[in-house]
Amino acid sequence: MRWPRQILFGDVDAMFTSAAVVNDPSLAGKPIAVGGPPPRGIIAAASYAVRPFGVRSAMPTAKALQLCPQLILLPPDRPLYRRLHDAMRTVTDRLFPLTEWSSIDEFYADTTELQSLYPDPLALGRLAKDELYAATGLRCTIALATGKTVAKIAADSHKPDGLAVIEPGREASFLASLPPRALPGIGPKTAARIEALGITTIADLVDARWDRPLHHLFGNSLVWIRELAQGIDREPVIAERESKSISHETTFDHDTRDRSFLEQTLRGFLRELAHDLRQEGLAACGCAVKLKDARFTITTKHGRFPYPLNYDPDMWPTVQHALRDLMTPGTEYRLAGLTLTTLTAAAPGLFDQRRAKAIAALDALVARHGSSVIGLGGVSSEEM
Repeated sequence: MRWPRQILFGDVDAMFTSAAVVNDPSLAGKPIAVGGPPPRGIIAAASYAVRPFGVRSAMPTAKALQLCPQLILLPPDRPLYRRLHDAMRTVTDRLFPLTEWSSIDEFYADTTELQSLYPDPLALGRLAKDELYAATGLRCTIALATGKTVAKIAADSHKPDGLAVIEPGREASFLASLPPRALPGIGPKTAARIEALGITTIADLVDARWDRPLHHLFGNSLVWIRELAQGIDREPVIAERESKSISHETTFDHDTRDRSFLEQTLRGFLRELAHDLRQEGLAACGCAVKLKDARFTITTKHGRFPYPLNYDPDMWPTVQHALRDLMTPGTEYRLAGLTLTTLTAAAPGLFDQRRAKAIAALDALVARHGSSVIGLGGVSSEEM
């Protein structure tokens, strides 16, 4: 049977911790996590071995160490992630006519045109898994469906190292028994409000009995939610253009209105992104702060640096100002993100010789120990 549309979704299993194992096989099976050290560090990624202890990404490192005292904490290794990502892109560019990387470890591919060459979607999925593993040593969960949403949900439910095929016509039945929070746009708080109504499955979302309370909850978005609940998803795969920005974002375990926590999160992102810019010989002309509130409304605020910068203490006042302008009193946020925009080659002599040496020493420390509270003289960790 030829599918009218075929979308393949790939998700590398716990990429940051898996990359650490690829780099150091002695870590295999051990309780490892990637993140910054306490007291201010945040867990960026947790291996499957520590998840039974309750350790999750975006959790304070101090809390993670309480839950799992034997935790092996590793600093981020962005050059390693970038090398592995580039190797994966080489594979996907060779296998698929159109690929969209939604993050460093997730991608969508439109494989509709490949059905004559690979009539069996399982065979295509196995090929993708095998080729990605051969190129990187990373295990990847693959799912194929007629749309992005079902493919991603199928992959999420088959991790780790899984392979799933949801054939045309089976989308609604596959989704029916899953909890509503499996759908994009429904987070923990919204799910709790839905469950309080007596709605426990995605199938309930399309039941006419719940028209009034669901319309009150979702408004005009209910039509879109109900289409997704039936597996109807027409969003195309769009191959990204050459990157003119770099970004980092995270979804919190619990919604927050704590400005100091949001500032701490963005400050950590900025340290890592600025370090990456320096390693690449780049500077950013501006920034964009992104927040998603508890109702999934996304807002952004842009800021512009006085000139292209790649040193985070100089960049932080602009980022901090954008965040404070963006926040609404009393609003709780579930996601925060930071993008450094309009990248350009760093100007020669951007810093004086003494400062350049200090920054180089800082970068060497970051490469060995990860970004934390290290700063240059005259700039305390609270100012950064």
